[in-house]
Amino acid sequence: MLWWSWVLLWTVLVLLGSAFLGLVLWRLVRTFLVLLRETEAAAGDFAGRWDAAASGVPRPVRSRPEPALFTPVGEALADYRFGRHQRQDARLRRRMERKDRRGQPQRISDIRRAERKGMSHG
Repeated sequence: MLWWSWVLLWTVLVLLGSAFLGLVLWRLVRTFLVLLRETEAAAGDFAGRWDAAASGVPRPVRSRPEPALFTPVGEALADYRFGRHQRQDARLRRRMERKDRRGQPQRISDIRRAERKGMSHG
């Protein structure tokens, strides 16, 4: 083959390859833009529904906690222990009520713990 035929062949191959890559890139960008528009529409719809749902609530569901950075260690520990005891008491009550509802026997440790805490079990 002559040298100019090789140059022509490689030129055509390079042009066809770049046209193919350009077409693939164009389709990818177009698909990304469609996806971006759909995401924007879904986010707008979600924000509208969120605002509509939040407008009926008189106050936030959960209040913002106070920062405990400057709380004395003893006070923070006392708050933690108080909350822990409240959670344990609530768990004990729920367990005893559930066993009563189902007609199951109570655990002896639960009954003793309830007596020590001053809770009556009838």
